[in-house]
Amino acid sequence: MIRVARTPCPPSLNPADPDAAGPRELRRLKEKLDQGETLKSDDFRAYGSHAVREDLREMFHGKCAYCESKIAGSQDTDVEHYRPKKGVTEADEAGIRHPGYWWLAMRWENLVLSCQHCNQSRSYHVIIPDGLETEAELRTFLEQHTKSKAGKLNAFPTEDSQWVTVETGDITSERPLILNPVDTDPKHHLDWVLFEGASTVREKDGSPVGESTRRILGLNRRWLEEDRRIRLLEMRRLRNRLIDKLNKWIEAEAPEIAEIYRTTADEYIEDLVALTEDDQPFAGMARAFLELVQKEVAEMEGP
Repeated sequence: MIRVARTPCPPSLNPADPDAAGPRELRRLKEKLDQGETLKSDDFRAYGSHAVREDLREMFHGKCAYCESKIAGSQDTDVEHYRPKKGVTEADEAGIRHPGYWWLAMRWENLVLSCQHCNQSRSYHVIIPDGLETEAELRTFLEQHTKSKAGKLNAFPTEDSQWVTVETGDITSERPLILNPVDTDPKHHLDWVLFEGASTVREKDGSPVGESTRRILGLNRRWLEEDRRIRLLEMRRLRNRLIDKLNKWIEAEAPEIAEIYRTTADEYIEDLVALTEDDQPFAGMARAFLELVQKEVAEMEGP
């Protein structure tokens, strides 16, 4: 997960335009509630337009906002409501009646692009545990695995179990336990396992936001971890070649030979940097890996 800048609101959701689809839908929802009617899924349509979905694809670089899988070209995407529109699971469990953040269903700032695995709650996920130091341990686990439920759906936990339940409430007073990469930089809450048997993500420095995010979204689910591990192994290979060329650069006696090794090493660094760009899958993990490599290079280069 990486920090993403919110792009301008699509015209159809512009709250300043009373004739736009978003404001018109909000008026209809209020009318239904005033008449004592219950809101249904079909009442929420403005957020699902093709234009909105395309703007989200562009903003999130064709990736899931949560797991950073490249999804736009290979599978259907979900327009995800960060604050759920039809209910809050944790509020219900705490005995608090929450109607959902229906008044935010058509608000641009509440929408993100999500893969279906992160957005929908499914009970067949295999979650890779922490502490698998070797690939052999990973294989053993997969032979004995159990299935778990994961996916956001209507989940929206808060640190103090307090939620805004009415349109006039101040949502900035809430303390969400799920990361929104538009509002918060994930690197402060998530840490990456880079040199063990599995490519997993864990909370950083005991962050409850990081722990809740990875658990609820299933960020260590099996096939996602496998895709991340493939990218990580690619970066490891580049790192190994880089370190080899730097060692030869240091050991070379002839300046012209040293220059050849250094040039090759710099090319490997460029290859690693390219994998950290916003549009690359798993850029958050790649940036953490690159940071470690850069420290290695700095130590080898000396003062």
